[in-house]
Amino acid sequence: MEQLQPGQMLGPYRIINQIGQGGMATVYKAYQASMDRNVAIKVLPGQLAESREFTQRFQQEAHIIAKLEHPHILPVFDYGESEGVTYLVMRYLDAGTLRDKMENGRPLPLDEIDRLFTQLADALGYAHSFGIVHRDLKPSNALIDAQGNLFLTDFGIAKMLESASPRLTQTDAIMGTPAYISPEQAQAAKVDQRSDIYSLGIILYEMVTGRVPFVAETPLAVILKHVSDPLPPPSTLKPDIPEVIERVILKALAKHPEDRFATVGEFLAAWKRALDETRTSRPAAPLVDAGAAVERKSTPQPQRAPVADARQGISAPKAAPKPQNWTGWVVGCLVGVCALFGIGGTLILLSNLREPSAPAPTLTISPTQTPLATLILPPPPTLTVPPAAGETLLQDDFSDDSIWGILNEETASIAYENNALRMRVFRTNWIVWSTPNVEAYRNVRAEVTARNNDGETTTAFGIICYQQEVTSSYYYAVVTPAGEYAIAKAADGETDTFLTNNDAWGSSSLIATNASSYRLGLDCGNGALSLYVDGQLIDSVLDDTYTSGTSGLIVWSGNDVSSADVTFDDFILRALE
Repeated sequence: MEQLQPGQMLGPYRIINQIGQGGMATVYKAYQASMDRNVAIKVLPGQLAESREFTQRFQQEAHIIAKLEHPHILPVFDYGESEGVTYLVMRYLDAGTLRDKMENGRPLPLDEIDRLFTQLADALGYAHSFGIVHRDLKPSNALIDAQGNLFLTDFGIAKMLESASPRLTQTDAIMGTPAYISPEQAQAAKVDQRSDIYSLGIILYEMVTGRVPFVAETPLAVILKHVSDPLPPPSTLKPDIPEVIERVILKALAKHPEDRFATVGEFLAAWKRALDETRTSRPAAPLVDAGAAVERKSTPQPQRAPVADARQGISAPKAAPKPQNWTGWVVGCLVGVCALFGIGGTLILLSNLREPSAPAPTLTISPTQTPLATLILPPPPTLTVPPAAGETLLQDDFSDDSIWGILNEETASIAYENNALRMRVFRTNWIVWSTPNVEAYRNVRAEVTARNNDGETTTAFGIICYQQEVTSSYYYAVVTPAGEYAIAKAADGETDTFLTNNDAWGSSSLIATNASSYRLGLDCGNGALSLYVDGQLIDSVLDDTYTSGTSGLIVWSGNDVSSADVTFDDFILRALE
């Protein structure tokens, strides 16, 4: 039978539209009049209905799957055959998937990993208790609703296809999801619940590191890696992962089933123990993303450095002793700035700064404004200042995704995408920045190509320089697609000062309006700061408050919009002659 059309009846169900398609099935949204509800109908390959063996297996498996009642398993309402079409009817869920959460290749925050992994493991363990092996466990088979609850689906479909046709199993069920397949399933050997445990381990590996362990140019090459290649330890992708967490993942991903956890319950219990040990032994070091944010309230958060009560008017607290790997957290709401710092140099700022808009505005800071809680990261290693010799100090086309700080939070994100660095803000009047290292430079010129992806004329983006060991102190120069600009000084515990245009936003006809990209340059040296756009000098200012420090990139959302989205490419840092 050909593709079902809107309005067509399939038994008692009226097709609304197709909502998904994969190697093993096509999914439609349909309406069930008798219950006055929408449902999801999964239609299996049409040629299978011709197989008596498949028909018998389908009825047996569907009957078992329909009995699964668990809060994190998508319920099956019905199953049947009609005019050569074999189908399953399930609850319709207007939701995304776990795949969607991980599509940008970023690790998930620890708390979110624990919540989602626990729900997924509970659902899988429940199915295993009925003797059901999933056989196709992957993030796209885990739906997530608007409240963040996970629902596992597609139980038994791979087994149904396996009973019908070895050809279908090998080309669809296996080749369709090679990234998550167990070694024994890849070799067409008999599988049990330990095969699902391996696939579950791959999902956990990806949530923790942001990547699956095996990638290759072809699906077959990936499958062969599962069978024969050593597993890359998660720490090779995420060096700050605690050893106890890594051991749990490595055991789940053992090549031989007998070396893995025997049950999902055992796997989940080991994860919880490792998590508790991590929280007890490493209170200041995050597991997944060192830039992960906490809610910017005065309430103390677990696994963080001590919190100063900013409601009592306390200024920036002293830093705690430096951790060995300098991968900690900072969240600070000072008199003028709220900051979040992360691995490799990543910071979010909730700022009382002047927000770009046309015409160039100024902002009055209310003297009664109360700063929020402050949480301070231990300082980075002592900065050294190399002599300026006119050479190229750093050149990066962002093809190496280990150089700049990354971030994955509700308020902002920084990620490598398509050999570029994409920085996004999801809240009004927020700043996010990233640096490639903690080396301090004196007398430098930084250049970068910036593309504004959101179309907002008040989105500001640019370069920072001379960032101090107190990471909320630095110079920065930013421009907007509306032709506005500012060269400014940020000082810890103080409101930022615009050094140009009488402490206000300026405007220049030399900055193209809504250009597809901008080549930005910032000279920092000899007591002067100079901003260039597309090779044109926009403005210069004298200030010698800072004389050396680190360099980086910055994005700032507008005062009248709730997001900003900018991509950077071709960064170069040179010493001034």
